[in-house]
This record gives sequence, structure tokens and C-alpha cells, in this order.
Amino acid sequence: MEQKPKLTFGEINYKNIEIFKIITQKTLPVTYSDKFYHRILTYQDFSALGYYNDIAVGAITARIEDQDNIKIAYIMTFGVLDAYRRLGFGSQLLNELINRIKSYKEVKRIYLHMWSNNDVGFQFYSSQGFEKTKFMKNYYTDIEPPHCYILTKRLYPDEDPPIQYTEEDAETEKTQREE
Repeated sequence: MEQKPKLTFGEINYKNIEIFKIITQKTLPVTYSDKFYHRILTYQDFSALGYYNDIAVGAITARIEDQDNIKIAYIMTFGVLDAYRRLGFGSQLLNELINRIKSYKEVKRIYLHMWSNNDVGFQFYSSQGFEKTKFMKNYYTDIEPPHCYILTKRLYPDEDPPIQYTEEDAETEKTQREE
């Protein structure tokens, strides 16, 4: 049986932030500001570049948030360059992040926003134990259709009850916050 290629992991730092920027630009349908990229440098415990044969082929970043008195990790960026997909690198990056997050026992969940038309992404995240927990209409401003799902993985399902699936209109919520 052929063994899958293995990634090595490195931190995202000032020396390789441009490589990280290229990976996100090539793999994600959104554009980030320079301020965002520099803010990533403060999330060292929850960010990694994945290297295959000393070439950066993917990256993942997350931050810890408080939500309803529960600490959760939010995946901000995650991508593997096209030429290196279907080799197990996405699973390796995600597992590296999950292991780092689990070292902080107070973090109970991981979540992310995913474009509603990303069927391949949904299949991947489902295989990793993520569930659709919310549908948000009109979430994105520069992608058609502008909708997304929030996908959530409960790290300790025996201790953390299932999450009720909900739907909301991000545009309506945004208007209500501004009033």
C-alpha cells in the first residue's frame, strides 16, 4: 500500500508572510488587506504553513473567540495550492490545527464560514466531522451567490450538546446592529 506524502509544519512569520499571502490569494475567493496579513502574525499558536519537500503548499490560520460563554476557534484562512490537492495535505493541515487547539482544553469548538456553493469544501469538512450549523443569506459582498454556511466541529461531543441549525439574513442583522 502506497503511503501518502507527509507535510512538515512551520510558523507564519515576517520572513514568510508573503508566501502565506500568495497561498491565500491563490486558494480563497476573498481579498484581504495588508493589515489582516500582519494581524495573522499574532496568532502563532493557531497558524501554520504546510511544507512538502521544502515548498510551502498550504496554510491554515485561526483565532480564539468567546461566544456565548464558550471558547471557540475560528478558522480564518485555510487553503492548499491546486497542484497539491487530493494528496491528503488539507487533512494534515486541519489535523495539525485541531491538535494545537486541543492543547488549550477550554476551547470546545472550531468553526468557519464557507461559501454556499462550495460543494467540494463541504464534502471535505463533513469528512472531518464538521456540521452545517447556520445558513447566512447575503453574507458576502463580492461573491455570487453571497450566501454562506457556518460549519462547526465540536471537539468534545460527549460534553458539548449538538448545535441547533439556524438560518438568518446577514443583511438584516447588519442593519439592526447599525440602528
